[in-house]
Amino acid sequence: MLLLWLAGAGAAGACLRYGVDRLVHRLFPTSLPVGILAVNLSGSLFIGLLFGALAAGTGMDGMQGAGGIHPEYHSLWLTLSVGFAGSYTTFSGWMVQTVELLEAGDLKDAFWNLFLSILPGLLLTLAGIQIGLRL
Repeated sequence: MLLLWLAGAGAAGACLRYGVDRLVHRLFPTSLPVGILAVNLSGSLFIGLLFGALAAGTGMDGMQGAGGIHPEYHSLWLTLSVGFAGSYTTFSGWMVQTVELLEAGDLKDAFWNLFLSILPGLLLTLAGIQIGLRL
């Protein structure tokens, strides 16, 4: 049954990823892949919020990996983190677009694409965990 939940959540994440990517790219037309940037950053916040919310009350500080998830919520964690967030966030797409920028000789946008994803993504994940722990 868990596999069906994972598949459904994965389909929803993939559809949302496509919609957010297209919408952001239309709103902010640039050679920088801002749609995937928006997806990766919002996905970082989502996964942090989810972890923090599902780890609350376990005695964990929110930084212990999946071991911090209350056993009662483990299936929900898998469904939403592996299924939904796993198909919504687009690390592989991000890497391909960065390589394309590099191959096109656009070193500046390749740098910004990497920099604006890594540090803010980490900070948003940390913030999401802290917020989720307080829900």
